[in-house]
Amino acid sequence: MSTKIYNNLAIIFIFTIILGSSIPSASIPNSYIFSSDKLLHIIEYFILGFFLFNSLKKNTEYPGFLCLLLGTIFALVDEIYQSTTLGRFSSSFDVIADFIGLTLSIFCNKIFTKKLS
Repeated sequence: MSTKIYNNLAIIFIFTIILGSSIPSASIPNSYIFSSDKLLHIIEYFILGFFLFNSLKKNTEYPGFLCLLLGTIFALVDEIYQSTTLGRFSSSFDVIADFIGLTLSIFCNKIFTKKLS
């Protein structure tokens, strides 16, 4: 896929995360998926990391570092924004889970890219 497609997917996914952070706590359904909040954070930031890494890898010498930096900054901003939503609060553990998801995504991208070469 082209860099432009990954750019668009990253932007769409960022807006999806913001949309999820905008849901008041009373409107979030109680289900098995939402009881594993940290796992959900790891998965969503793994996907975001995949899109970010692939949108950056042709434009910079350090796509992993920039992906981690931009993804973590977004995670912090998203947690602050989430705290403004009725019944929601920010958590440093969510940011740690987001960081783990980004890191796993970068490692998987690097391993997968080496195997293709």
